[in-house]
Formats: sequence, structure tokens, C-alpha cells
Amino acid sequence: MPTPSFPRRSAGTLLSILAAALALSSFSPKLAAQPAAAASAASAPSFAVRAEVGAALNKAIELFRAGKAAEARDTLEQAQATLKDLQPAEATVLHRIRGLVEMQLEQYAAALQSLQAALASGAQSAQDALQCREMLARAHFNLKAYADAAKAAREAQAAGSKAPAVQAVLVRATYLQDDFKGSAELLEAQRQRDGKLALDDLRLLASAYGHSKDDANYVRLAEELLREHGRQEYWPDLLSRVQRQPGWQARWDIDVYRLRLQRGMMEEADDYLVLAELAHKAGLPEEARQVLDTGFAKGVLGKGQGAAEQERLRATVTRQAQEDRASLEAAAARPAALGNARAAANTFNTGAALVSIGQTSPGLALMQAALGAALPDAEQARLQYGQALARAGRGDEAAASFRQVAGHPQLGLLARLWALAVVAPGAR
Repeated sequence: MPTPSFPRRSAGTLLSILAAALALSSFSPKLAAQPAAAASAASAPSFAVRAEVGAALNKAIELFRAGKAAEARDTLEQAQATLKDLQPAEATVLHRIRGLVEMQLEQYAAALQSLQAALASGAQSAQDALQCREMLARAHFNLKAYADAAKAAREAQAAGSKAPAVQAVLVRATYLQDDFKGSAELLEAQRQRDGKLALDDLRLLASAYGHSKDDANYVRLAEELLREHGRQEYWPDLLSRVQRQPGWQARWDIDVYRLRLQRGMMEEADDYLVLAELAHKAGLPEEARQVLDTGFAKGVLGKGQGAAEQERLRATVTRQAQEDRASLEAAAARPAALGNARAAANTFNTGAALVSIGQTSPGLALMQAALGAALPDAEQARLQYGQALARAGRGDEAAASFRQVAGHPQLGLLARLWALAVVAPGAR
């Protein structure tokens, strides 16, 4: 759209240039200054200006549009200093354009004065006054005057603003005043109104719930960010929450450590040693050996004061795994014993051990048969059956098994995380 001019002794159209888009910075919300993005004709009424005023305004506008904001400001300063007896409309448009230029130059305190002066004149159209209010909200925000920014944003919205940038100021200014509940309510209302939230808003909403100790909603949002947007930074926090849930049982720890291993989140020697010990106690010496081998291969184990003990542990589980292999293969040939809970548990564990030594088909068959019997902890068994399916490369079936546990009060979160880990794991 061509830039409107201010003709001599005739009606002129007030130029309205919108402020730049607002941006969210991860975990520290702020509005980033960006180049001016667009220009549009304003809805102001026509008014007569003197030739010298029109010339100064047009020159400033041309400089601004050419990317010479500092020169535009100098032109406006000179006009204010030299032009006498400015009419209200002339003073208003001069203050308004100067405020825009100062915003572009990141001179936010000066921009506040200019924009407030333009509003105080009362000579603008409702639409132009509204745009001034929108820019005021942004200026307050960039000055870190968050209470004033929120107030200005609410006033702009009350005057009819639907600009996403104004909503962004309101939400972030509310958040940065530590009103986490208020910012969450604003974002939930925005989501209900618009049908969805942008990624940055989703992250801010999750952060607001986290700060307000609303664990249920934080987990809900964090899972959504992980599932829908592949935000891998949520993995450590979500996994750390699993074992802190009320009612968590120590027997489920092995399933957490397995997922950490699968996700490459084992960094300390104790991580590998704990998982190896849990697998060994569960009658899975081959799995224990594989865990220790991984730790040695990564250079986490086999060094320092504990190196000799770690080597002995690996030798022990390796020997036991070799001794168990023959008996496991013999067990695979026998019919499944499912007469009572203990027999079913033994059958399930035998199947899991067979999967660990690479006997996938007979192992999965025993595990599946045991799932139809009265197992002592059927939900954990289904979770572990999903892990065995994933190990066999049957990711979709594994995810389906995990989803059957998704509603469990303690294992549900872990099951949902396992499902995320096996469905398109490279994208997570």
C-alpha cells in the first residue's frame, strides 16, 4: 500500500504503522524488538494541515519506511522545536509517529511519553487511539513495568483490541508478576476461544502450572508438548515424577530404569548398577549382563575405586546367564503352567527371561498366556509385556499394551511415557 501524504491545505489521511510481532523466549518470557512489519492507512478523520507540518511528517514517514528510524526521529524533533502553534490534530499525529519511531529505536520510555501525549489530545479516531494503546502495552512491557503493561493491555482489549500481540503482553506480564494462576487462566481461556495454543504459549502454560504446584495440569501439558511437539526437554522431569507419586511401589522401579536406559538417560555408574541388580533379583541375569556391558561400553563403569567390584559383578551375572540358558530353552518347550497366581507369575517370568536371551517368539507366547491368568500384579505384567514387544521390534503392539495401563493411578504416567518412547522414537 502506498504511503499516504499530507497535501498542502487539504484533508490528509493519518498514517498508522503497527508495531512488530511479539516473541516468547524459552523459560524467561520477554518481548523481543523486531523490525516494523507493516503499514496501513488509518481510520482517522480527514483534517487540514499546514504545508510545513505536512512536509515534516511526510519526510519522517519516508525515512522510517526506508529503515532510517534515527533520522526520522531527528526530523520529528526538529519539527517539534521549530513549528509553532501546532493544531491538536497536527500535534497528535506528530506525537503518534514519534512514538512509533521511538519504539523502533527501543527508546521505550520516550515512546511512552509520545504515545500518551497522542492519546491525551483526544484528536484521534477510535481506531488510531486503540493502536496507540496497543503500542503502550508493549512499551510498558519492554520497560519491565509488568503491572502497567497488563493494565494497558486490558485497557486496549476493553477498547476493542483483538490483536494477538496484546494478548501476549497481558499473559506474559501477568506471568512475570508471579501470578501463575492468573496467567494459566488467561491461556486456558485463550485456548478455549481459539481452539489451540501456539507452541510458545503451551510451554508458558505448562510453566505456569508447574510454578503454581498444579502437578496434574503440568503433567498433562508436558505430555502434550512431548507427544505433539516432540519437546525432548520434558523427558527428565516427567520421568523424575514417576517414582514420587503417592503409592509408588519399589517393585516398579525396574520399569523406570529400563525406560531411562532406553532413552539414553543413564549417566552415573549407580544407574547401571541399580538396574543390573534389579534385573538380577528378578531372575534376569542376561538382562543384568547386557546392562553392565552397556555401562562398560560407555565408559561409565570399570574405572575408579569401584572398578574391580564392577568387574566381579559382571563376571557373576555372565556366568549365571550362561548357566540359565539351557534350562530356559527347556522351559520354552513345556506347556504353560497357569493353575494359580504363583504358577502364572513363574510362567510370565520365564517368558520374560526367554525374550532377554533372544528367544522372542516362545518368550512372548508365555508372557501373553500368563496375562490371561490371575497374576499378582497384572498391570505391571502388561507394562513389561509391552517392553518385551518393543524389544522384539513390534512398536505398535507395544504401544497398545502400554495404553491399556495408561489410566493406572501410579503406573499410568510411566506407561504413557513408554508408549511415547516406542512410537516414532527418533522423532521424540
